[in-house]
Amino acid sequence: MMNTLKIALSGLLMLGTTAIIAQESFDEWDKDGDYLIEREEFTDKFTDEFYSAWSDDADPRGIVEEGFFRESFAGLDTDGDGFLSDEEWLVGYNYFYEDYLVHEEVGYIDMDGDGMIDYDEYYDVTYDTEYFTDIDLDADNYISEYELANYVFNNWDFDDNGVLSRYEWNSFENYYYDI
Repeated sequence: MMNTLKIALSGLLMLGTTAIIAQESFDEWDKDGDYLIEREEFTDKFTDEFYSAWSDDADPRGIVEEGFFRESFAGLDTDGDGFLSDEEWLVGYNYFYEDYLVHEEVGYIDMDGDGMIDYDEYYDVTYDTEYFTDIDLDADNYISEYELANYVFNNWDFDDNGVLSRYEWNSFENYYYDI
């Protein structure tokens, strides 16, 4: 169960994390019942219930860069075969990496030409981006539980108003049920 939860959560920093979160009801996150999920409500619940899936073996200060990329790769690898297919890569690219990478084609990343992206190929292309450092807000080389929770919250807060509406919640819920 814990390995399944860890794989589901790790992905995508969010893809996996937000997929599990989306399975819970909006009302479970809206603690004050005002029909909005404030940042504090979200980060409190996220850090209490979901961060540990990322940080089982992590340094107490947070998630280190190598661990972050390993878990992100594992989350994209939805069939668990140790490779990213074109479809798995495109989900990650479209959701996470298009702001960081110019090329979305697997062929650009697939250095050995086997049609799949292994972890080393993935790491080589994503390591030099700002993906990790954009989440590591205090630049201490660790992603804390609050940095991760805020990053996920910001991905869901489409209109950047600091709260999640039921519409924003449902948009993610529908997206992740389709994956």
